[in-house]
Amino acid sequence: MKLVIKFLVICSLLISSVQAVTFDVLVLPTDLVNSKENYYGFEEVSEIIAEDIINDFNSSNGKIQSPELYEVRNKMTQDAALKTLITNTLKKYDRDSVDYKALKEIGKNFSCKSVLLVSSSVITNKNSLKRGLWEVLEVSTAFNLEYPYRLDTSMVLIDTVNDIVMWSNRYSTKIGTNTNTFEAKNYAQANEILSKVRLYSEKIAAKSASQNIILRFYPKTLRTINKEFDNSDGGALKFDRTIPQQPAKNESPDEEFFGDMIYGI
Repeated sequence: MKLVIKFLVICSLLISSVQAVTFDVLVLPTDLVNSKENYYGFEEVSEIIAEDIINDFNSSNGKIQSPELYEVRNKMTQDAALKTLITNTLKKYDRDSVDYKALKEIGKNFSCKSVLLVSSSVITNKNSLKRGLWEVLEVSTAFNLEYPYRLDTSMVLIDTVNDIVMWSNRYSTKIGTNTNTFEAKNYAQANEILSKVRLYSEKIAAKSASQNIILRFYPKTLRTINKEFDNSDGGALKFDRTIPQQPAKNESPDEEFFGDMIYGI
């Protein structure tokens, strides 16, 4: 009888230890080191999305923990070398380059073995120049530009121990009215666009990313976002496709799609 009790106690301890495993992920938006220079002082898109992802992680019942952005900034102000390292690394990612060596060092500073990079930019069909949301707003407002704009968000999750990409995905949405007008000549107009960006983050980009990343660490614990948004309802910002995008029918139709994974974990 005593042996049975000991066996049950050991099993319960093993099960509880497995359930208690927590993964630490450092989330870094490329706008982290930028001052809010837009004329309304609003947060940049990447920062908004990063904050929503961090909130999702820290509300995941202990599955994933992530330092708050204010904690990251505080540590940067106390360590000039770390601030320079993070600044240069984020600039490289904005240019579609990942510095694995730097991310390994950054992760160690925050006791995180995984780093999620988040970048957002606005482009037009007229040119491929990447601009910040509020920068485009100022240009459009000043010159009454009427080009179709798209807000693009890219994310990549790096395993800093093995220097591999665990997961990556891109999200995109149209910005502007049905007549391609994109301006904010007063606070009310700018705040309306900000609220739509927050909706894009909360309901699409951040929520889909955080759930898919949790699935990388805890497979099959939840289902991914699969929600259609109607294009016909107008509005200044529309979600015009299912995110994450589903694979073609001839590409393993029975398997769920959790975003692009370049290398497995």
